[in-house]
Amino acid sequence: MKDEVIYCALDRQNFGAGSLDGFERYQKVTRCWRLSFGGYALKPVGYTEDWSLSEKRALAERILAGIDRGDMAYGAFIGGNIVGFAYLDVRPFGSAAQYVDLAEFYVSAPFRGRGIGRRLFAMACDGARGAAAQKLYISAHSAEDSIAAYKSYGCTEAAEINAELAEKEPYDLQLEYLL
Repeated sequence: MKDEVIYCALDRQNFGAGSLDGFERYQKVTRCWRLSFGGYALKPVGYTEDWSLSEKRALAERILAGIDRGDMAYGAFIGGNIVGFAYLDVRPFGSAAQYVDLAEFYVSAPFRGRGIGRRLFAMACDGARGAAAQKLYISAHSAEDSIAAYKSYGCTEAAEINAELAEKEPYDLQLEYLL
């Protein structure tokens, strides 16, 4: 079946440096969540998010390096092409080592709205449980639709903030998911 989605753990057999070459990160952003008067509010923020070929390849190499050191990654494939992926950095952190980081989580633009993200999120949660985590940590893109997706999965504001991740992407919302 041409549009059948195949889900699997990623490894060097099914994922390589060029695996994201055809991936469409495209996202037109019009509103983002921003800290305002002690709480978050949607603000008009317009830009387009997209990746160049070199950015896609650099991300693929980071995922491969993570896999080599024991991190976990999951992919959704249609016709042999990756249309979504989730990458977990399984090094524990937090006051009780309760978190692992959902470091990368994307669905290619033409395939959004089909439940692919929800399935990959569930796979990442299973992987995090297998790594003995109590919570999944997400430094989430603040775009309105990105946060809406995370909230639909049951994510909430993180009880503890990972300062390194928050400083790396200061506009991201720091979220968690109880496993």
